[in-house]
Parts: sequence; structure tokens; C-alpha cells
Amino acid sequence: MKNYGISLIVEEREIAIPVLPEQLRVTSPGKNETTTVLNLGEVLILRKKGLRTVAWDSFFPANNAPYVTSRITDPVKIVQAIQKARDKENPLRFLITGTDLDINFRMGVETFDYEERSGELGDFYYSIKLSEWKDCSPRRIILPTDPAKPAQAQEPARTGKPESTTSKTYTVKSGDCLWNIAKMFYGKGSDYTKIYNANKGVIGSNPNLIYAGQVLTIP
Repeated sequence: MKNYGISLIVEEREIAIPVLPEQLRVTSPGKNETTTVLNLGEVLILRKKGLRTVAWDSFFPANNAPYVTSRITDPVKIVQAIQKARDKENPLRFLITGTDLDINFRMGVETFDYEERSGELGDFYYSIKLSEWKDCSPRRIILPTDPAKPAQAQEPARTGKPESTTSKTYTVKSGDCLWNIAKMFYGKGSDYTKIYNANKGVIGSNPNLIYAGQVLTIP
């Protein structure tokens, strides 16, 4: 049986939440509309849902204790890593594992407040709110030379090593990241560099940006 856990992946570094919060506040606002139709009265028009948000309160302990569920990391370094990602306007990845409703998606830091308390020096109490992030970067449209063929959206041409035809392959699914793919094949997320180095020609210069449908070589 898997252990329940919450993690943040910040710039390819996995930060396990050492003290699980008592409550996770998850919201998914609706964008539905109501209108009045002749002879029917009021009707509901269904729209796509809004961005999900997740918020919780907990603390980063400086020392081990029975309530700690993962390896202790220096609280100052955790705070600095989250602040750095926020300052650089980079999304992070939010993971919940060990349940039937595993969650794995990229989010931006909406709010992050923390404090040290008298008598508990070294521990950082914090409140955090994350909002779902979607990649809306522009794609280049390549027009076909044959007018009978439809135009296709393609990633910019990238250089890299050709993929080995004898290696295994994996097709990226929505919500995937190199860290989790490495964990699936090697048992360690930190081995993501093996996959990235073998697929630079597909992924490009940013290992954080992979897309559903890409076929990766697994060395």
C-alpha cells in the first residue's frame, strides 16, 4: 500500500511536505450561466470550469518528530526555493500520491505567508495558496507545401542527439513531468536527467516543458 504524501517540485527539486495539513482547501469554480428561454423559463448553460486552487496551512519543522511524515529539509531552504520560483514567475508542480485521487498538475504560487514563533525557533509556520497553471505560450504554425494537406502546429526546430531505435519509448500524457516518468522507469525522480539528455532534440532547452503526445526515448 502506498503512503499518502504531498510534494512540490520546484525547479526539478522535489520538496516533500513534512507535516501533512489537517485540511486541504480545494476549489474549482464554475463558469456556468443562467438565462431565460421563452416557454422554458430559466435554463442553465454549461461552461468550462475555472482554474483550480489548492490552499493549506502547516509548518516546516527544523527537527524530526512523530508527526513528521517525510525527510526533514532545512525550512529556510524550502522557503527560499518557493520564493525563488515565485520571483522568477515559474510554475511548480503539485503532487498528491497514495490515494485513489492522485493529483499531478502545474500551479503558480498565489499567496505564501510564513513566520517564526517564539519558543519554536527554526520552525516556519506557513499558509500557501496555489492556482492551476496552463501553458499558453505561442506555437509556430508550419504551412504545408502541398495545399491538400492541412496545416499542423509544430514545436520550433531543436537540435540534439538522435534517439536510439533500440531503446524503449514512452508517449507523454497530460499532466506528466520528467520527474514522474523517471520515477516510473527508474524508481527515482532525480534520474530525470537521463531521459532529458536522451531527448533534448524533442524537449528543447527547458526540461519543465513537455507536451502530451511527445514520444520520449527511455535509455
